[in-house]
Amino acid sequence: MSKRLVAYFSASGVTARAARELADAVNADLYEIKPSVAYTPADLDWNDKKSRSTVEMTDPSSRPALADHDAMISQYDTILLGFPVWWYTAPS
Repeated sequence: MSKRLVAYFSASGVTARAARELADAVNADLYEIKPSVAYTPADLDWNDKKSRSTVEMTDPSSRPALADHDAMISQYDTILLGFPVWWYTAPS
């Protein structure tokens, strides 16, 4: 039997709920990918050209720091990756 992992990033909680449901449905472990600095509602205001998410998405070199790098991915046969869609693409 293959070992599965659902790894996800969720800024507002929507993707987190979907990831939990998917992990339950496919009998997978769950791992949250967290930024070192959590996003605030102001950070996620895509109408504000100076908001954190807008700046990150318009700067191709932007790669927000992660809170940890502890996912033991080598022990999994299948990894399902979940993330919100920002500006029709994966967030930085």
